[in-house]
Amino acid sequence: MVAAALAALGTPALAADYATCLLDNLPGVKNGPAHAAALNLCGSRYPDRFFEVRRGSGRGLLGPKSPEQCTLDKARDTSWQPAAGMIMRACGCLYTPSAGPTDMCERYPLSAEIRAQHPAIKTDADLLKLETHYRKIYAAHPDADALFARKDFWAWVTQDKGRENGIIKGSTDTVIRTMSEFKAQAPTRDRFGGELVPPSDFQFDPSTARRVSP
Repeated sequence: MVAAALAALGTPALAADYATCLLDNLPGVKNGPAHAAALNLCGSRYPDRFFEVRRGSGRGLLGPKSPEQCTLDKARDTSWQPAAGMIMRACGCLYTPSAGPTDMCERYPLSAEIRAQHPAIKTDADLLKLETHYRKIYAAHPDADALFARKDFWAWVTQDKGRENGIIKGSTDTVIRTMSEFKAQAPTRDRFGGELVPPSDFQFDPSTARRVSP
């Protein structure tokens, strides 16, 4: 049991968040490819990046006492300036004193139009939830605004009451999934620029061995 405990102590722990991952992988970086590799590695492990890291969450008895001390310790041997800049940002994130439970290292900016659509949002905690909701939707569907402006999308949504409730009142995952379902069955344009026709409406032309619009 003692040997197992010692072995566990000797095993490097996985980073708990994006900022910690950066501080594990960026120190000592001396070129662009290594910098890009570290960012890609941490981004793949923590796709929410700084949005899900609470400011000051690295502060404790054993760690750096300030973001400046962290930056000095971690960036002193990092000659690639963009990497050193990210180290400074991660240190600021983890070791700046927190202003409260909603003080995240990065917040998602909502447009005035979106804010106006949610007058019931009164507290910063509720606002943070709303920001997270829209951030994840736009991450999954960057074309969300264009999709919501399409008449055929809303015609499809309102054909089913459950689908309509899912888009209007559903969870983030439900909204994302419903949008994906529409895209999966939505009409497509052929490579010759023809009219949008649902895939099920295509007919096969045996003379050309191609699908054609009816």
